[in-house]
Amino acid sequence: MASLTTDVAERTRIFRSLVPFFGTVQSSGFFQKTAATIPGIERIHHLIEGVYKPAWSVYPLSISSMLKSRYNDQVFFNPDRTWWMHYSPKAGAMNIGVNAALVLCMTAHQPILVLRQVSDKVSAEGSRHRLLGLGFVENLDAEANLFRIRGLEWSEVSGLLGIGLSDDLIETALRLESLEQWVPFVAEDRAVYQISRQKRDAAFRSIVMANYGHTCAVTGQKFHSPHHVEADGAHIIGKEVRGTDDPRNGVALSKSAHWAFDRGIFTISDQYEIVVNPKVSSASVANFPAIELDRRKILLPDDSYYFPHPDALAWHKAERFDRFSV
Repeated sequence: MASLTTDVAERTRIFRSLVPFFGTVQSSGFFQKTAATIPGIERIHHLIEGVYKPAWSVYPLSISSMLKSRYNDQVFFNPDRTWWMHYSPKAGAMNIGVNAALVLCMTAHQPILVLRQVSDKVSAEGSRHRLLGLGFVENLDAEANLFRIRGLEWSEVSGLLGIGLSDDLIETALRLESLEQWVPFVAEDRAVYQISRQKRDAAFRSIVMANYGHTCAVTGQKFHSPHHVEADGAHIIGKEVRGTDDPRNGVALSKSAHWAFDRGIFTISDQYEIVVNPKVSSASVANFPAIELDRRKILLPDDSYYFPHPDALAWHKAERFDRFSV
């Protein structure tokens, strides 16, 4: 019993250390040689096969979907917004080591780190995986021969690991929002929305600006230094109507472009093109870059998870662009 207690304590220590990285995409080196980034954690995953069970634990530490797996792109959502995915066990019986370890995780209700491959070693970016966070192995469908793994939302992670939503973890909680089912407006029951508006604004802005390389998505303008950034992390569905702080509701805009966007002078199409409102033709305009960029594509994040959500863009067109008056 003492060794099992030590096992669980070590897993919890590792999970706590990794929480700031939940929702991020990392290179294979981060997972295979983790100690180079986080001293005291040798490895998160060997990336040789789907399940990684370190020798010191009776439980798997992590599981990774692979691009070559036919189940890789199937992520589904529960009514409570948590995600779930299927995982195909290793060929053979359930008493094979890694399969038996997953069954043990399920019966003991022990969490497991979940990775999802986003690019392989032959791609320009090299092999990369997204650390989705923690999940529970919920069941094994014997007929389909598939494990079901459910991701944990922030309040579950917080309770399980005994950590609060400190200022340095607000960004993590918001990043996890972008991995969950889209909800356009602030959800009062979510732990992250019980944090002050000021702190959430700062975290939202930090994520959005990083996603866009501190560059205006419309004009391409950039001024970034340790103490000064010209662009804003703009909400597409506005804060004044309690638009969500999910990063998919954000876009980086220069000060003038932000002002124009909020007033419906232009919008962004489903194809991520700038659409200038025809009504501005009757306005007095000079040296205003945004309206000279009609039908130009905006700059987008490298990570498609953070592209502006189509529902947010549809709201902006209906509530801001279509209602614009000079």
